[in-house]
Amino acid sequence: MLKKVIFVLAGVCFVFGANAFAMTFTQSVKIGTMGFPMQAPYHGFIITGEAQNTGKPYKEQTNNVKTYKKGVACYGNGDGALYCDYDFEAKDFSQSVKFGGKDNYVVHLGGSFKDIFKIENTDNLPMYAIYHKYCVTELNILGKQKSGKWVSFINSKEISKRFFGGKDAYKEDGGVMYDAPVCVGESIVIKYFRWHWNGESQPEGEFRLKWDDKADWFGIEQVVY
Repeated sequence: MLKKVIFVLAGVCFVFGANAFAMTFTQSVKIGTMGFPMQAPYHGFIITGEAQNTGKPYKEQTNNVKTYKKGVACYGNGDGALYCDYDFEAKDFSQSVKFGGKDNYVVHLGGSFKDIFKIENTDNLPMYAIYHKYCVTELNILGKQKSGKWVSFINSKEISKRFFGGKDAYKEDGGVMYDAPVCVGESIVIKYFRWHWNGESQPEGEFRLKWDDKADWFGIEQVVY
């Protein structure tokens, strides 16, 4: 039997709510990548899919890969484009990458390799997912509210704290992991599973994100398989 728990996400706070009137989400499209692959012999970040990049490319001897040390990459065009400010030589590598609108960064992350998705919807709100997976996962969903403000809607680390006691560390046996988001009608669906030393588990459940038009934010529903 499926077990359901419904919350409303507001920043990092979870508040009970019953009315989440969601827009329709049509598809989640991978539009690029950004970051440093684990144990890679490179001298900077790999960046792909960007429309613009102020960084100076460096041609690696391995695989003819181009890398970048410092600059701003832009994914897409117009007011809804996603910007990424990056610094490979930042003093704190865990804060070396920033995502958000132009000169308006709302998500600060480490430099590990990430996939970037655009979440298309019927209200044409700019929404993006930043997803990392390597013996641990981290998922962030950010974008513009209808008010025009750039915000971070979803941070998987906060979901892990709320629902799983924060059990999602790197190579943590039994630690929760998340799939990349997919669009299913009025929901963005994020399946979760466990990392084990002998292999990943089958999905244990999913989170369904629905847009609450009144709150200008997402509601979240947990479904346990």
